[in-house]
Amino acid sequence: MVILRFTIIFMFFALVGCTNLQRLAHVYVGNAPEANVFHFKDGGSAIYYTFTIDDNPRPDTFVFFYGGSGCPSWKYVMPNYIAGLDLPSRVFVLNKRHVSDRSTGMFGCGEAFHLSNNPEQWVADYAEFIRAQFDSEGDRPKRFLLVGVSEGSQVAARVAGMVQEVTHLAIIGSGGYTMRRSLVTLKEKGAIGFNVETGWQEIASDPRSIDKNWFGNRYRWWTDVMDLDPLPYYFKLNIPIMVGVGEQDESVPVESARHLEAKFREAGKTNLKLTVYPAADHRLQAGGTDYRREFFGQVARMMREQKQ
Repeated sequence: MVILRFTIIFMFFALVGCTNLQRLAHVYVGNAPEANVFHFKDGGSAIYYTFTIDDNPRPDTFVFFYGGSGCPSWKYVMPNYIAGLDLPSRVFVLNKRHVSDRSTGMFGCGEAFHLSNNPEQWVADYAEFIRAQFDSEGDRPKRFLLVGVSEGSQVAARVAGMVQEVTHLAIIGSGGYTMRRSLVTLKEKGAIGFNVETGWQEIASDPRSIDKNWFGNRYRWWTDVMDLDPLPYYFKLNIPIMVGVGEQDESVPVESARHLEAKFREAGKTNLKLTVYPAADHRLQAGGTDYRREFFGQVARMMREQKQ
């Protein structure tokens, strides 16, 4: 039965690429984490994962992950995604609502997912989940790191300003532009072929629709995120912030991260460090090099150096 399962898996994913095949294989034969269920106060729920780095039963660092568009489960990349964070830690990773343990996101996300897939829900869920983990601990760890990835970066920045226990923030594949400005920049660089203004006019004709789709996301999603300005949320923070972006990122332009860095410099704020990885993409990968390990190594050093 196992052999048949992997035969089917291989035949399908051979058509869509090696990376997807590796991710799926990780779920069945790797060290993928076990699923847990978190119940929100409003009656909803979401899958989450937790594991430790260095097998320390009482680490002095907690790490919380959130982010990424669509509905793939974090199960496919954890704990390998955080390799490089050589710091005894307990890691918590929250899927979005209505994302199942083994959802690949490749076969659609479902109506319930799209109804809850909006920034206010992301922020409320992430904050409630984090506070619940804090409240369940007796002796609080010394350091609390939030990690925001791509779409989740603004969420992490917002929640970092809401939860006073957070001591550090790490951002991957994001910056200080609005979505609209990022898309216009990518268009100017030739990274995308569609016309942003034409698309926006289509979305504006039915802005709350969860049935109509434009370049991978529903109209409501675009309406909710297109003009969100992340800068006010970052500026509220006085904790150390580490930002990593790929030089050749075709989802969020590197100019967005450099804009964030420049705005901090103009404001006289010194708590943000940006690293641009040469030739790397949105996942901080370039050819055979995965810069995420280097990035999380930098994050670990930042946290060790920070006096508590």
